[in-house]
Amino acid sequence: MREKQLKPFSVVSLNAPVWNILPVPKESLLVLEQRNEVTRTVSFSAFDVQAQQFIWRDVVLNEKWWITLAGVNSEYILLRLFESSDNPDKTSYRQITLLEGKPVDKPQTAETPLAEEAIRPDQYLEGEADFEVVRNFIRSNLKHEAKLGAEYLTYGDYIFISYYKGNPAAFVNSLCAFTLDGNFIFDEEIGTKLKGIGWNTFFIASDCLFFVKNKTELVTFRIV
Repeated sequence: MREKQLKPFSVVSLNAPVWNILPVPKESLLVLEQRNEVTRTVSFSAFDVQAQQFIWRDVVLNEKWWITLAGVNSEYILLRLFESSDNPDKTSYRQITLLEGKPVDKPQTAETPLAEEAIRPDQYLEGEADFEVVRNFIRSNLKHEAKLGAEYLTYGDYIFISYYKGNPAAFVNSLCAFTLDGNFIFDEEIGTKLKGIGWNTFFIASDCLFFVKNKTELVTFRIV
């Protein structure tokens, strides 16, 4: 049986920081949520991974800031609107079409069928036993001292670890990859000058590794 390989596929530059990414089940499509702190605008885009192009991008709804991705299925993207900045539980929902990014003119509830295609890592926080295991692995193999926490995932023949190093208010987030038998593949800085820990800093879908570097670069590795 041929061992799988991890190969660089693409780097796509984006025009605003990425807040969330959802893969579309059984499709080579990603839905991106980007948040521009300067303009206080949230935009949504749909990206075809195989074709390496957007099928539509930078859609902004009437509510420009208090809105976020809630889910996606084969036809629609579900968005959650926060109706009160003082009460995060007061929400409503909207839909836009997956293939065109156009709003659907009908009331919407959270009961729309959704699916989670992504395989996401487990998160371990500093002080937990599992984090100490990861910290020792990073120390032994990369000579770095991991801090704050880490995200860990095994997939196929690979181990992926997102970890933090450096000093308070200037932490560096790195993503490393090894084979299961301990062979080093890469160790890449994906975020700098960080004040704290992130969540879901990478994921796998459709045999591809996805992560965002420096908030505005979508990086893809194929697992072939």
